[in-house]
Amino acid sequence: MTVTATSDWRTIAESFKAALNAKIPSEWKIPDSQRPLPLDTSQLVKQCGILDATEVGIVSLDATDLRDAIVARRYSAVEVATAYLKAAAIVHQATSCLMDYFPGEALARAAWLDEELERTGKPVGPLHGVPISIKDHLGVKGHEITAGFASWVGKNIAEKDGTMVSILRSAGAVFYCKTTNPQAIMHLETDSFLGPTVNPFNSNLTSGGSSGGEGALIGGGGSVLGVGTDIGGSIRNPAALNGIYGFKPTEMVGQESIAGAIGPMGRSARDMSLFVAAVLAAEPWKIDSSNVGMPWRPSEVTWKGGDKPRIGVMWDDGVVRPQPPMRNALQEAVGKLRSAGFEVVDYAPFRQAEGWEIISSLYFTDGGERIKRAMAATGEPTLPLTKWIMEQNTQTRSALEVFELVKRREAFRFEYNAHFLLADIDVILCPPGPGPAPELGTSKYWGYTSIFNLVDYPSAVFPTGRAVSLDDAIDSRDSFLGKDDREIWEAYDPAKFLNAPLSLQIACQRWEDEKVLAALGLISTVVRQ
Repeated sequence: MTVTATSDWRTIAESFKAALNAKIPSEWKIPDSQRPLPLDTSQLVKQCGILDATEVGIVSLDATDLRDAIVARRYSAVEVATAYLKAAAIVHQATSCLMDYFPGEALARAAWLDEELERTGKPVGPLHGVPISIKDHLGVKGHEITAGFASWVGKNIAEKDGTMVSILRSAGAVFYCKTTNPQAIMHLETDSFLGPTVNPFNSNLTSGGSSGGEGALIGGGGSVLGVGTDIGGSIRNPAALNGIYGFKPTEMVGQESIAGAIGPMGRSARDMSLFVAAVLAAEPWKIDSSNVGMPWRPSEVTWKGGDKPRIGVMWDDGVVRPQPPMRNALQEAVGKLRSAGFEVVDYAPFRQAEGWEIISSLYFTDGGERIKRAMAATGEPTLPLTKWIMEQNTQTRSALEVFELVKRREAFRFEYNAHFLLADIDVILCPPGPGPAPELGTSKYWGYTSIFNLVDYPSAVFPTGRAVSLDDAIDSRDSFLGKDDREIWEAYDPAKFLNAPLSLQIACQRWEDEKVLAALGLISTVVRQ
């Protein structure tokens, strides 16, 4: 992307946005007659008239059905790519979710895939023709990585595909866009030098973070399958807030302190399994030695409850209780599961405050110096949520201090696992956060997701099919668990959060990724009925 050479972050931002906008064909731009847009743009892709009826049908499928339709030649890869290029352009105009957009590259790739299918009669791989969107800071050859910093624009072009992108490309994927992440990639919102990415269901609310561009794009109908990263909730939080599915696997690569995980975001539980099976079929541990050599074994999943998982419900985390709509959604889900024959028991939270103290101490062991230098280069201001996270137990730590923190982390993991085993359950069911998507600039509670990064449990979120309504009235409370609990409870007003999706989270023990995705399919099917 060509951006004006300058050292001022404002000029970089305006030039970047103009260059991105110029890539969208004029016929794919939302006409002035449809502006101003409503708060809820979740159906804009299907209703604005830019897609024809065939294309609306294409963007209505999940990735599994879409792949099958391409392989069966009901749709060509070019038709599918065109539909999603249009859809992504529309969602971006409503939510500001894109960092890069490459229609020419996508259509050329799709045409090649169609030719290969015609020539051989076989798909290139298990994701043949499926359009996949990619979070900004993952490497796609020839495209830049900004990490939400203006100073990185034009200076960090990927010379080759990252390992995950390379595997997905070999599996037949079509890459067509990269999506926004926040300044420093460390918010549960998505705001940077380009401004905020907003929620397609209510543009007064956040799309979450740090994979918030993916969340908004998929939630708004502009992508069928995307790739995010998660070091404290960055896949699960935006998936939850935008009413889609997201999966954080057991760690794959990352720093020794707290490892980040790369995982899928999409429209169905089975698409999470489709993605993971495609990736692991490539045996990534042979490509990148930091990955663990462990093949995919879904057929080996067994349950304590016989044909169903035994579920432990964590009603709250002992630090912040869920707001009324989240509490109501969890209660309704438990009622449905019990009626369907699932054994459901209570699961007590385990030292959540201590867990946050440990994990937040491990995020910026350089005292945030790398981030400060990146922003100082262009005078880019430190955004409030960047400032907030960097104040959470952040300091420059010696190698010995980091070693001692890692020892604490390992001790906590051991004790948490003993707590899980004592509960005698297969899977934890809990909120993915205190409530629905918060108002912009207010997302400061990570505890419901970050705990599973700390203990490295695979976890997933799914939409309940329920959204905030005026029936989710404010309750009166006489006592609170602490300052965070009070602030988050008092921030709730159903009128402000109308139509925000409500989602739930599940987690299993480390390396039980197959079990998480099996439980995801079983539990979400019942809850969404």
